[in-house]
Amino acid sequence: RILITLGKLTVIDGLLIYPNPSKEIFNIQFNSLINQDISLSIHNIIGEEVMQEKLIEFKGDYIKKIDLNKYKKGIYFLEIETDTGMIINKLILQ
Repeated sequence: RILITLGKLTVIDGLLIYPNPSKEIFNIQFNSLINQDISLSIHNIIGEEVMQEKLIEFKGDYIKKIDLNKYKKGIYFLEIETDTGMIINKLILQ
């Protein structure tokens, strides 16, 4: 379980990324407990951005399928950035 907190207030809860590793599709889920701007991006191993999404004043459950089947097999990084910090997770595309 991964939490991003602001002081004693938890602002991102329940981050799930599955399956990981994957052959093409990653499911990303989390809950934003407060209204906040969230930036999600995926980068390849050399730092090139392959996907980006911005959520403005988002609160609630986020559920998305990310299809990376047109990209080369390898390691990618999911970055979730809020005003309070950043989470970086490794994605393995088989």
